[in-house]
Amino acid sequence: MTSIYRKYRPRTFAEMVGQNHIKLTLQNELEKDSVSHAYLFCGPRGLGKTTTARLLGKAVNCERRKKGESEPCNQCASCLKINEGKALDMIEIDAASHTGVDNVRENIIENVRFSPSGAKFKVFIIDEVHMLSISAFNALLKTLEEPPAQVIFILCTTEIHKVPETIISRCQRFDFKKVGAVETIKRLKKIAQAEKVKIDDDVFEIIANKSDGCIREADGLLGQVLSLGGEKITKEQVSLILPTSEIGLIVELVNLLVARNISQALEFVNKLVEEGVDLEVFNKELVEFLRQLVLMKLKIARGGWLELSNEIQKQAEKILEFISIARLAEMMRIFLTAGNELKYSEIAQLPLELAVIKLCGAGQEKINNIIINPGGPKKEQVVSEQKKDNIKNISSIDFDKINKIKKNWLKIITESHKKNRDLMFINEKMVYPFEINGSQLTLGFKYDLHKDRFEKNSNAKVLAEIIKQVTGEDVKIQAKTLKPSEMAVIEMAREAAAAANEKMSGVKVTEDNILDKVLESFGGEVVE
Repeated sequence: MTSIYRKYRPRTFAEMVGQNHIKLTLQNELEKDSVSHAYLFCGPRGLGKTTTARLLGKAVNCERRKKGESEPCNQCASCLKINEGKALDMIEIDAASHTGVDNVRENIIENVRFSPSGAKFKVFIIDEVHMLSISAFNALLKTLEEPPAQVIFILCTTEIHKVPETIISRCQRFDFKKVGAVETIKRLKKIAQAEKVKIDDDVFEIIANKSDGCIREADGLLGQVLSLGGEKITKEQVSLILPTSEIGLIVELVNLLVARNISQALEFVNKLVEEGVDLEVFNKELVEFLRQLVLMKLKIARGGWLELSNEIQKQAEKILEFISIARLAEMMRIFLTAGNELKYSEIAQLPLELAVIKLCGAGQEKINNIIINPGGPKKEQVVSEQKKDNIKNISSIDFDKINKIKKNWLKIITESHKKNRDLMFINEKMVYPFEINGSQLTLGFKYDLHKDRFEKNSNAKVLAEIIKQVTGEDVKIQAKTLKPSEMAVIEMAREAAAAANEKMSGVKVTEDNILDKVLESFGGEVVE
């Protein structure tokens, strides 16, 4: 059985999906008989580079195409041979398997000398041209610069940065772009109609989003769907062979974030894990959806592969009634950070949960009242009788002392760099004054390797001397590696401080005067 992509491969420029900027230029050149001697088609896989090259080769050799026309007739002997893959003057070379200079000499340079066997032009299509060796490119260079009048070169590549500038400068370059979901769905519906199969609209949207703007991928996925058989195919049937689109789930989460419904948003994240959703992919699509919302808000033509169906479009417009561009930008920034953390998180959903807490739980109405202090609560905090048994040595925690060290931490680090080169590796983002008990200061490190390095030589003693010099406090230092949750709390404090400083004109806000109730917010308690 012929694959869908091969069966419905475009045979005219009118049948091409997307790439209008390329179609228009090539058609104008064909109509004016001003075809170039060398073309370079570049762009991601599956967008129709080789198909366009064949169409161009077929059009220039069409026996019935009249002056002022651009489309091949698909009826003459030349067109039929090209459609059947039997044309001697349409030479396709896979550079991936012909990388050497000898292959180029044998298959191209020697072949160029001979006139076309029956067609007007001899067309060389070199696929994955970036795979050629440097010597092969050099051998091709002279021929490419001054080919015989009856020869046309069409080079195709997915990695334009690997093609030498000397080759690029001798070609007319066209950049193929990803095809939008609307155009992809339109093509898929035409194919389904031709195959006499009725498919739910939701299925077309799933395929369009999964194909990521790649027409060949979309055709392949449609082929899998059609293999289910029957005259009607539903979304439920398709879910057996294709993962369902997450766009509906994304809209649901965004609605919860807009409403600042923290409890339901956290439940939703855990539900994703239970259902086996790939959180990295989900987060990536979430950021893309938020980007689309920004473009919609600004009324800018949307780029990228993600286009919205009518139903999702309506939901997106409703979301935009209740959210500002600044808030959308904040959400994108936080979820971009979460995307990086998802790769390394010990708890799969923790980065997303922290993102939800930042967006829902640490709203501006709380930002001036809450203080994150991972070393313990304020002195004035009232502790319930039930928890007193678990809290020991509270009196030994000197909050004035730890706050003084935190306030001068950047200065302490700067002085340590001047005094001891062994301490040059530490900075305020990877080591933090975590807690203090009496004169025992605990420094929290983000990574084990930095903690181990700090514990060598007399680094702790030197840093203690600098702390005394800057703050007047006499301390002994011990080091520990922070847990991801502890580090996340510290980073949230820093971000909250930065956000508050930006919004409070004329008032400087620090970590120590923003968040005043860590145990209330996170349900924590100080234990020995």
